[in-house]
Amino acid sequence: MNSSHLSSQRLRWVGTVLLALVALYLLYFAGLGRFPLTDADEPVYGQVAQEMAHGDWLTPHREGQLWFDKPPLFYWLTAATTVLLGAGEVASRLPSALMAVALVLLVYALAAFDFGRRTGLLAAVVMATCLQQIVLAHAAVTDMTLAAMLLAALYGVRRWLAADQTRSRVGWALLTGAMVGLATLAKGPVAMVLVGLTLVVHLALTRRLDRLLSLDAVGALATCLVVAAPWYAAMYLLHGEQFVEGFLVANNVTRFLEAEHAEQTAGWHSYFLNVPVLALYFLPWSVFLPQSVAKMGRATEGARLVLTWGIVVLVFFSLSKTLLVTYIFPLFPAAAVLVGAWWGRLEEGDTSLRRGLSWGLGVGMGMAGVIVVALFLVGRTKFPGVQVAGTVLGLILLLGPAGALVGGLRRPLSQASRSLWLVPGAMVVFTLWLVFVIMPLASPWVSLKPLLDRLPPDSSAQIVSYRFNRESLSYYGGGRVGFVDDPQEVRRLLEGSAPVFVIFQDRDAEKIQVSGSTVWAREGRWKLVTNGAGARSGRGS
Repeated sequence: MNSSHLSSQRLRWVGTVLLALVALYLLYFAGLGRFPLTDADEPVYGQVAQEMAHGDWLTPHREGQLWFDKPPLFYWLTAATTVLLGAGEVASRLPSALMAVALVLLVYALAAFDFGRRTGLLAAVVMATCLQQIVLAHAAVTDMTLAAMLLAALYGVRRWLAADQTRSRVGWALLTGAMVGLATLAKGPVAMVLVGLTLVVHLALTRRLDRLLSLDAVGALATCLVVAAPWYAAMYLLHGEQFVEGFLVANNVTRFLEAEHAEQTAGWHSYFLNVPVLALYFLPWSVFLPQSVAKMGRATEGARLVLTWGIVVLVFFSLSKTLLVTYIFPLFPAAAVLVGAWWGRLEEGDTSLRRGLSWGLGVGMGMAGVIVVALFLVGRTKFPGVQVAGTVLGLILLLGPAGALVGGLRRPLSQASRSLWLVPGAMVVFTLWLVFVIMPLASPWVSLKPLLDRLPPDSSAQIVSYRFNRESLSYYGGGRVGFVDDPQEVRRLLEGSAPVFVIFQDRDAEKIQVSGSTVWAREGRWKLVTNGAGARSGRGS
């Protein structure tokens, strides 16, 4: 191999790395602080982390009260970024963005181990550009952290199964245990259940259940307990039944057995709701998932393992009475590995996949078309002012499969497979439009920050909210906002001589109307009114 060829390879490698870094920045980091923390979850996590950063790093608190909604791992990460960057949107979301990058790299490693580096790259691209990955990377919630820890554990399992030397097996087993422990600190004992079920099912299918009795498997369990148990033990010793009932029972067992929203489990169809969730939130790649499972699901032991993982996660959370669209996100990396393997086979020239490619792109165009109409209607009825931009967002989603279909139509399979790169390219544009256009426009409807920003900055006026409480009120209000349910009390405040600002929804305007009050600001569906004293104090500031 001559020096010019080596230089060309090195240059190509450097170009690929630079392109990947730019793509990851645009997908996950650009505009993290462009829009406020959105109700209902983001302000809660931001508040808990902010209080932890300036107080107790062991026990989560919210507004000074014990908060056992989730274990501490995500709070720790966000508290650390808060200390480094200061409280705000970037600090709250940065851990999720970093975990999104980790998830992409883990998908690459898992796919590359069984199918080679090219397929690893394709699988990583699939994972990086699916819809829920993009959304959760910009959200201050625990789901991305949980998924990254679980995938690291699954990668450890895969390497443990393939290891042929004792030292190597022990090392991978211990890594698996540590990652399951961290996942347990990210979400709860469900992490041990999911990994344990997957391992038992996979080993049973491959007739190797005896490996569960090996010393390295026992070491993995011990490592998991060493990582996770100290915090759980500390919480029980410090808070006793309050921790057991508030976290282990209410936020784990009860959520699984009883629906938080009863309409979710009103009938037998609720057990199948995660199927459309997967189809929608794994876009634009979900249209290729059925054929990827059929073609690649049993191609290697790694493919069988990720398929088992995906089925276990899907079935487990489909049996849960509480259903959230983020629950099945941990199976998305498994889906990405299989779709990446299918795409790799396509690039290798497997002509049997040609029809499936065209069919998938056609279905993708159809689904994107439905989304365009849905975004137009939702924007018109619920988000005035976002209607046009939302429709454009749907059209961007449509451009990927449409461009790939036209680009590969009646062309050799090698060119058709290359045209598929238009799909992730469109998702980068989709992300930038979502972050820099849609979310800032939608902010007044998903957060109270735009309205609170309209308050006089130096006013000492009383601030109250009438008949509703939103998490963003607490986070951005800094504890200044009181809550009143009685309309007579609100009228009394507005008729008084002390300056007051009242936040309320449009539908409640008639109940609290007072002569002489002034509409100070309006953002989204909320209004801010004040009395004469408040108006004078605002103008004075």
